[in-house]
Amino acid sequence: MPEAADQPELEPVAAAIVVSELGVLVGRRHDGNPPWTFIAGKIEPGESPADAAVREVKEETGLVVRAAARPIGRRVHPRTGRMMIYLECYPTEGTDVQVGDPEELAEVRWLDLDELDGYLPGMFEPVRTYLGKALGRK
Repeated sequence: MPEAADQPELEPVAAAIVVSELGVLVGRRHDGNPPWTFIAGKIEPGESPADAAVREVKEETGLVVRAAARPIGRRVHPRTGRMMIYLECYPTEGTDVQVGDPEELAEVRWLDLDELDGYLPGMFEPVRTYLGKALGRK
């Protein structure tokens, strides 16, 4: 849904695709829209997408990660109309997670590849392809 020319531009969103030996990190939203999601948030003015992804993961799960220099992919999200930038991220200080933002998330958990499609149906194909490779299957 493109914005009208007389409306302010929506901030792009960085989505952290956090992968570890436990799987990929997802969160269950309180508002249920969508029910499960990758950890993501608006990119603040002057912030890089990688910095936004690292910040959001820390705020929402307590996990410290590093983001890869290049995104997995970008798209205008079909439901929200926001530019989404998907970044591969890796934990740097362990894999223990907890809900860091209880107003936004009800739960955070690691999912393996077999569980993923049930929790996040219709996933952006470049992300799904990346996760198939990163989690050991094509």
